[in-house]
Amino acid sequence: MSYVPPGPGYRLLSVLLLPIWLLQALWHGKTQGLKCYFRLRFRGEKDKAKSAQTWVHASSVGEIEAVTPLVRALIDSGESILLTSFTATGYKSIKRNFNDSVEAAIIPVDFVWTCKRFLRRHQLKLCLLMETELWPEMLYQCARRGIPIVQINARLSQKSLQAPAFVRALLRRSMSYISLHLTRNDSDRNRLIELGADPLKIRIIGNLKSSTDLLSSYPNLIDREYLLIASSHEGEETMLLSQRSALTEKLLIVIAPRHPARSSTIQQQLSQLGLNYATRSRSQPIDAQTQVYLADTLGELKALMAHARIVIMGGSFDNTGGHNLIEPAALARTIITGPSDDNIREDIKLLGDAIIQVADVEACWQSVEHLLSNPEQATALGLQAREAVAKQSHVLDNYLTEISPYL
Repeated sequence: MSYVPPGPGYRLLSVLLLPIWLLQALWHGKTQGLKCYFRLRFRGEKDKAKSAQTWVHASSVGEIEAVTPLVRALIDSGESILLTSFTATGYKSIKRNFNDSVEAAIIPVDFVWTCKRFLRRHQLKLCLLMETELWPEMLYQCARRGIPIVQINARLSQKSLQAPAFVRALLRRSMSYISLHLTRNDSDRNRLIELGADPLKIRIIGNLKSSTDLLSSYPNLIDREYLLIASSHEGEETMLLSQRSALTEKLLIVIAPRHPARSSTIQQQLSQLGLNYATRSRSQPIDAQTQVYLADTLGELKALMAHARIVIMGGSFDNTGGHNLIEPAALARTIITGPSDDNIREDIKLLGDAIIQVADVEACWQSVEHLLSNPEQATALGLQAREAVAKQSHVLDNYLTEISPYL
């Protein structure tokens, strides 16, 4: 089958973007403490892959964590895996989760020469794209080489449908290279079709994020009882802490920001609020006077969730649209999320009454007070959330069934 390339307009744009991509790679690698990031982004590995590989690509930490059960299942079935990320934190997450059981790499810049170089060094038999990673040049180069492309947990945001015509045309062209879209729900399917995806290539099989391992156990990293503010964004920490109710002031607040690189900014804000805080990256101890503990590290979010009395999910009190509710639900935590929910409406639908969605920060702290005063109810909500996730255990098998013909 012949495929139409991305087009001269995009290829010219990619030439113009090269200097920006170069500077971004240098800056990102330096600020994230990953010296090899620039080399991996532009040159890739030196040695050519010795065997056929299944390539799995996920953008960053959240997507890497979500796709991990699927990757482990593929490894157990004997597949050789190339697992790539776009971000340095995602790359570190791959190394932390898999050690040497997969080949970890960074996806190259979406330029014709770097994409061809990447594909020459890897004998790929299948490409699995997590969610919305639609790079036109890379997908075209895969398709023209006969490498099947399967989009897993496929989704498109409403913003994508409202993007400028040039961007929508690129997305439509990129989707024409994809062999199969495995989507979460009807909304995802409808958006894909609206943008131009072939309805015959779409299967609704559920949210891969609900395939979380329910049997995992995590160490308790903190001696005191605490409430966790998880995956918070710029402004949310100040917004929540400045309106904290007096009845919750004795409870330790742990903040695990979405981007730990914001640590110094958050520390300044905590000082301005007059709060006594300790920082995990500096190994500062927690004592009886500590009011806030800043968990500005990577790879410990699940452990922090597992032992929190209540988890307040960030990204839901600004315009982000919320973050994955399945992880704390699988850990039987009591969950509060805010009004911004564009990204998590299916999670909310799945969990139903097992989570608490509030209209604003004031209502959030009122719910916290109520749950602290009624611990039995809080425990029951956590168990109900875990049960809802357990009912989705078939989703991973569904994905493996759909993928297996391409292996």
